[in-house]
Amino acid sequence: MHRNSLKKALFFLLLALYLFPCLALFSFLWEAAPAAAEADSGPLTAAFLLAYRNSCLLAAANLLLQWLVNVPAGLALAKLLPPRAANRVLALCLLLMLLPQQALLLPQYLVLDALHLLDRLGGLVLLSAFQPFLVLLYWAGFRQVETSLLEAAACEGATGPQIFRHICLPLLTPYLLAGSLLSVAESWAMLEQPMTFLQADTQPVLSTYFLQAMAQAGMIRQTALAAVPMLLFFVVVAGVVQNGLETEKDPKEETRRRFP
Repeated sequence: MHRNSLKKALFFLLLALYLFPCLALFSFLWEAAPAAAEADSGPLTAAFLLAYRNSCLLAAANLLLQWLVNVPAGLALAKLLPPRAANRVLALCLLLMLLPQQALLLPQYLVLDALHLLDRLGGLVLLSAFQPFLVLLYWAGFRQVETSLLEAAACEGATGPQIFRHICLPLLTPYLLAGSLLSVAESWAMLEQPMTFLQADTQPVLSTYFLQAMAQAGMIRQTALAAVPMLLFFVVVAGVVQNGLETEKDPKEETRRRFP
């Protein structure tokens, strides 16, 4: 009982930390409301809709590609590679996380220029494919899957894809949801890369659009429309993760249910 209370307290603390920047942004915009209201022409302008569409495409494509790249990487580090080699790769991931993003802008620009992907959303998606923090997160999740469960399922005739789908993915669900939330939030608020690699006029995203349109007409309602998807996504993901932590299903019982 005490453990569940501690988890709930931690959950609400993280919720407050997550929502605080949004509340601070709305307080700033509220002060700028009188100046913007004089020339109000509505929030759904063509430029805003284009930036909104680009941000949705960027977040969805980043999430899909990061699943395809980082989930197998976490599985390989946890279950396939020798411990010594896995520890070296994990140390490299930690080193990459400590590097400031600004130090990577020039190499990333040169790579995109060589691939002719400047001023294209696909270039940003390619740069965001490998995320060291997601590799570490999924590695920690796969470490919780007991090898004996995988061996038992294989002895019962389950194939590799069946084991991955029916055992690994269900047990990895909280980690996948947490990683998805972090991925979408980072894509939604990405600023430095779009400013460097995209033309703000032809390929805007919400972050660059708001940077240029600060205190213009309809700004408050546009910010609210931009914040709604992230808030809804956070509520859904947080609820699923919290329910998963509270139920704490037995992995062996889950395996027996899926492979009777």
